Amino acid sequence: MRGVAAVLLVPAVMVVQVSVINRFAFPGGGGPDLVLLGVVALAAVRSAAAGALIGFLTGAVADVLPPAAHVMGQYALVFCLVGFAVGRAGERARGALAATVIVAVMAAPLLAAGVGGLLGDPRVDWPAPLEDWPSMVVYDLAIVAAGFWVVSRRAGERPRRRSVPTGAYPVRRRV
Repeated sequence: MRGVAAVLLVPAVMVVQVSVINRFAFPGGGGPDLVLLGVVALAAVRSAAAGALIGFLTGAVADVLPPAAHVMGQYALVFCLVGFAVGRAGERARGALAATVIVAVMAAPLLAAGVGGLLGDPRVDWPAPLEDWPSMVVYDLAIVAAGFWVVSRRAGERPRRRSVPTGAYPVRRRV
């Protein structure tokens, strides 16, 4: 069931990103990248290999989704690396997961611009990504923080106690 949810989540997030989020003019020039956050969320609850696969497939679709004005494979590589790193942190140390997610969200836009520059994309001009980077990171981190807060609140909920018939368990007496 979780696999079906992941398969449905990624296209839904991509459609919302392209049709709704990209049409707004956010203060600071940049906006949230819901596709990146979807990859991060799915990789955080799965393994490193699954995170890399989810990141690669999501990036491959993002590379051809309009408006595709970048080098093919750029987002496939970036999302694959981000998915692997977040998935590995989720496997190894749950305490390092939050820090890895923060670093991944901060590094992904710069990594995408760097990969585009290495692949010879003439549209990559370093002052432009650096101008939009702070606002993109702020929006993404705000969404990630809200997501972590919701997940931690749900995880903190205790199941309701069922009433136990009297005499079913021995009573501990204080001495």
